Amino acid sequence: MTFREWNNRKNNWLRAQKGEWAAKLLGRAPMSDAYNPQKVQKILLLRNDNKLGDALVSSVLLRGLKALFPTADIDVVAGKSNATILRNNPAVSTLYFATEGLVSLISCGLKLRGKQYDLYLDLDEKPTLASLAFLKVLQPRWSFGFNRQQYPLYNLTTTMDLSVCHITARYEACLRFLGYQGKLDTSYEIKLSESAKVAAGQFLSTLQCGGRLIVVNPLAASRHRSFSAEQIFGLATVFPNDTFVLLGQESKLRKWLNGRALLPRMVTFTSGIFESAVLAQQANVLLTPDTFWVHLACALHISTVAVYQGKEEFPYKGNIAVWRPLDPAVKMLLWPGEQKDVPVYMLAQALQEKLN
Repeated sequence: MTFREWNNRKNNWLRAQKGEWAAKLLGRAPMSDAYNPQKVQKILLLRNDNKLGDALVSSVLLRGLKALFPTADIDVVAGKSNATILRNNPAVSTLYFATEGLVSLISCGLKLRGKQYDLYLDLDEKPTLASLAFLKVLQPRWSFGFNRQQYPLYNLTTTMDLSVCHITARYEACLRFLGYQGKLDTSYEIKLSESAKVAAGQFLSTLQCGGRLIVVNPLAASRHRSFSAEQIFGLATVFPNDTFVLLGQESKLRKWLNGRALLPRMVTFTSGIFESAVLAQQANVLLTPDTFWVHLACALHISTVAVYQGKEEFPYKGNIAVWRPLDPAVKMLLWPGEQKDVPVYMLAQALQEKLN
């Protein structure tokens, strides 16, 4: 076991211990009548982890909630970054902001308590001390979470092994529990603005490199999952007649390049998420190690090679089981170590298969 793996396990254990301690300290949910979907008019979803990919995938849940409760207001507690995604979702009524910190969530709960929510949803694996304190202050009529039998602040729960099921299966199970019937649309949804389309179109019109367009998002949320500059420059030599566009924030790309000059058929695109998404739609193929871009590719059906850390095994477990791409346009390449160590020839082979 690496130090990073040990540290992650330690942090997860500490988080669970704090949550269990808080569950005992904070007591039970207020007395409420039996759950009745027809009485749900105000819903609050906790999505303050600030993760872009999770917010995008939440479109499945939000669309289902709107279908199940068509007249209800669906509010979301978000972070500053993932609000960019949630703000454009047609099912969302109002966004509120909080970090994952205790003070921030309690402050938000005090602000929202007067709204008297009928239904509160927290679909994380386990609640945190801060999220339990938030729930205690909020006092909704009904509160739902998976595997919350040991957390009496929740009065709605069901058992599910979240480590082996895809995130869309988790959302479907939640919706079925709440009363959803019929076939559920599990596709991801994102709205791209006209201004984003114009900006990407203007950039594309300036490209004079020719060949096929290969768009690369080299940086993931963690450096342990990012590509190296050597890998991408190596790929550019394998495909010398094609154009490589590197996506990312300008400062982060500059640090990633570490003084290395771009090759003649290589350019950067440092505009926003939506402009980059439009650009990726026009590419012959997208290469990424980042799950947000994988989810985005699934939503927009972009031909993609997505590189995950993991082994070829079935059934899948953990991160791959939960977050793997389901859209046929996205090819998943598994590697047992960090993405920066994937051999160039393996990346090139996967790209060639998609280009063909």
